[in-house]
Amino acid sequence: MLSKTTEYALRAIVYIALHNEDGHKIGIKEVAKELDLPQPFTAKILQDLVRKGVIASLKGPGGGFYLHKPASELTILDVVRNIDGLEAFKKCGMGMKECSGSHPCLLHNDIVVYRDHLLKVFRSKSIQDLVDSVKTGKYFITNAHE
Repeated sequence: MLSKTTEYALRAIVYIALHNEDGHKIGIKEVAKELDLPQPFTAKILQDLVRKGVIASLKGPGGGFYLHKPASELTILDVVRNIDGLEAFKKCGMGMKECSGSHPCLLHNDIVVYRDHLLKVFRSKSIQDLVDSVKTGKYFITNAHE
């Protein structure tokens, strides 16, 4: 459901937030290497998020990406909205131009339940919630773990 761009953005933001608690700023090389993401694409994503005010960056020695507001104030939906928009939560699952409760497609009622639940989760879960989940050691943002 999420685009590759949003997937990478969420993982990168969680990684930045994990290491941002002591004021540490994270460079793009570290983010890409640690998360096994393509560096140029990840740089483009993070720079776009800086332009949109989702995260911040500082150039020069000691610079890098960081959260300029608490991770508890940034939701998954904020990231999704800034990258993919919210169209996926509105469009028809079968591609019909006009699909609604009064003019439903064959899958409308099933898809609406799924879509609405996912929207609720994305709206209610903060980046801090994801950081806390990673800290438990049960959940991961990297492909391999030791």
